[in-house]
Amino acid sequence: MFNSKNHSGCQLSRYALIDVMILIAVIGACGVLLYPSVSILVNNIAEFMRLISSELKEEIVEAPGVYICLGLSLLFAGIALCAVVVCTGRRCGKPGCRGLKKAAEFDIQLETEDCVKNSNSRSKDGVNKKGLFELPRDHHKELEAELKRMAPPNGRAVLIFRGRCGCSVGTMEVPGPKKTRKVKK
Repeated sequence: MFNSKNHSGCQLSRYALIDVMILIAVIGACGVLLYPSVSILVNNIAEFMRLISSELKEEIVEAPGVYICLGLSLLFAGIALCAVVVCTGRRCGKPGCRGLKKAAEFDIQLETEDCVKNSNSRSKDGVNKKGLFELPRDHHKELEAELKRMAPPNGRAVLIFRGRCGCSVGTMEVPGPKKTRKVKK
């Protein structure tokens, strides 16, 4: 056995120099074989482009209507593609939309009595936004019952439905249980 501390992997290989020489020879041979082909292609590309442009001009002069229709169809296809990309984007167009990739489908907010008092005063000013629509409470009795159990006393539970981008598309507000206040005599 040999001592691995004194010898590295490269020093043990006897044929490493031969392998490097073969690699250099192969790269040189590829260069010698490819150089004529690349030089012919580079020298003749200008002549080839001139020939293609003259043939294209002759074709357009003979039948301009076909090429005008082809150009218009490509233009309208591009416009339709842009419209599809814009309409299927992540952002919904609302200011402040973050355009999330995988947004939560809904959020539940529990608001205390103080938050309810403050938000009622703001909603009269028109500052409080509900989303695109407000969900009817008649159709969701079980959900309403669960939210009522979760809500703090004299507060409310707000279920916020979210779109794919993360923006609010609807809310459902359920008031919490009423806590009676003791009147001091």
